[in-house]
Amino acid sequence: MRLSRLARNPSPLQQAVRIAALSLLFTDVPAETAIRGIEGEAAKNVELSLSLAREQCDASRWMIERLFDKADTEIDQAMRAFGYYHAAVEKSLSVDDACWHAKFDISPGPRTVVNDIRITLRGEAESDPAFRELRDKLAAEKNQPLRHDRYEKMKNEIKSLATATGYLNGSFSESRLIVDPATNTATFRLSFDSKNRLRFGDVNVEQDILNPEFVRKFIAFKPGDFYSSDALGKTYDALSRSGYFEQIDIRPAADVEHRQNVPVSVRLTPKKVHHYSFGLGFATDVGPLVTAAYQNRRLNRRGHFLNANLDISQVLSTADIEYNIPLAKPTTDFFSFGAGFKREDTDTFESRSGKLSSRLKHAYDSGWKQTLFLDWVYEDFRIGATQEEVVLLVPGGNWLRSVSNDPLRPTEGYRLEFNLAGSYENPLSEVSFAQGSVAAVWRHQLPWGGIFLGRAEQGATLVGDFDKLPPSYRFYAGGMNSIRGYDYKELGPRDRTGSVIGGRFLSVVSAEYEHPILDNWGLAAFVDAGDAYNSGGIDVKVGTGLGVRWYSPIGPIRLDFAVPLNEAASSFQVHFAAGMRL
Repeated sequence: MRLSRLARNPSPLQQAVRIAALSLLFTDVPAETAIRGIEGEAAKNVELSLSLAREQCDASRWMIERLFDKADTEIDQAMRAFGYYHAAVEKSLSVDDACWHAKFDISPGPRTVVNDIRITLRGEAESDPAFRELRDKLAAEKNQPLRHDRYEKMKNEIKSLATATGYLNGSFSESRLIVDPATNTATFRLSFDSKNRLRFGDVNVEQDILNPEFVRKFIAFKPGDFYSSDALGKTYDALSRSGYFEQIDIRPAADVEHRQNVPVSVRLTPKKVHHYSFGLGFATDVGPLVTAAYQNRRLNRRGHFLNANLDISQVLSTADIEYNIPLAKPTTDFFSFGAGFKREDTDTFESRSGKLSSRLKHAYDSGWKQTLFLDWVYEDFRIGATQEEVVLLVPGGNWLRSVSNDPLRPTEGYRLEFNLAGSYENPLSEVSFAQGSVAAVWRHQLPWGGIFLGRAEQGATLVGDFDKLPPSYRFYAGGMNSIRGYDYKELGPRDRTGSVIGGRFLSVVSAEYEHPILDNWGLAAFVDAGDAYNSGGIDVKVGTGLGVRWYSPIGPIRLDFAVPLNEAASSFQVHFAAGMRL
């Protein structure tokens, strides 16, 4: 392998820093070069440092001999980078008609140990708790083998903390690595003068689409606050997640020498006001699906926005529109009101419902998302021999937390969701009921790349007149995200005619193992169990099967082949769906 020539006489520090970058290029020393006596990172550094090791068999003899002579210096520098200051080298070179052959037997000798780390802070950083904590942490790393790159990393950690916390004019007045080869000891001496800690100055925001006072709610700092790169990052993230801006350019003043504050310029380029999307899809539970969505990102200069969605399928069709109002904390708090329509025709019931709703949404710093709601619902439904028209006024709440290590293909993560809803019979509501449910999903990586997926759901309802409770508030089981092997909402208590009428309670558990077979493909085996039931007790239904997983660029696609282990309408189900379950 031939690459462009590196610097002929790099320092020991440069040799160590080159490990990470060049190890991606050189995975093996060519057969013509043999290195013995050392191993690990030191051996890799020697391999990467030898200019001779990068020459081919057709290289001129004078070049090979020159680089062979140079090898002693290169090996010494590479070994010193890892604390070996007494390395001895025995080497030999032979040339035949086929190629040249070099051998290096290296005796590393004793390794130098860092026996003292002296870090001195001056300026305002001397009394800063963050710098004191970093100094104590770094000083505690003595009595470790010497690595030149670790010394440089210490300097970078101090300088990075200074930059992040506003000591932008800080510098090292002393930075020395002192090695005593006679005792095989080393000392780090670092003296950092932070000078004064700077504060944020004036913030100039360039945009003309929203009220300035509203945009300022996304700025995570104000003039006079201590300068912080973390505050700049939070500001960028908040503006990005707001949905109003296509481009965000945040620039602190570059010239901060002799300043007491740092002015910041924020330039914002808006997104288009209107956004449309259309789609075609298929899910086993509902069949072919047509979707459409519209968003008006800016209804006014106060940041109000509108969402509308339409889903049409043979089994389940929905349409809704929602007007959203950002509150005092527009990154986490919203009030919304809207309306929706739902039509659902399954093998067990028919339902038409309309809803007027209001929502108060809040995202906690802990990661929990809360939605408090008040719905006024009209539902016309037929279940078995029962047909009713019911009006309900339903207050309630939803609490959700979802954590994963990757948004598209997580190997670790979990999801928890709690729901509470209810109604009290009055002139605006015809049924009294109280309902609660909890659902959990856990995803965990196993040896050999396998993934375990556990899922559980439990729900319960207290109701005065169950016959008047709409199917939207009854529990059913069966389907892709319930008990596979059974049709969508096929399972639940039945009336005297054999029609499934839904239940007051729901219990479902699932265990699934997924194993990768290609980069973006996997095979899964699963068992689901549970049922919807009434107070008389649960009759557990079980489904099992195999599945295929494809992690596409737009998200995971799931195809499952399942069979019911109890009596069911069919003896075999194919379930298809898209989307992550965390």
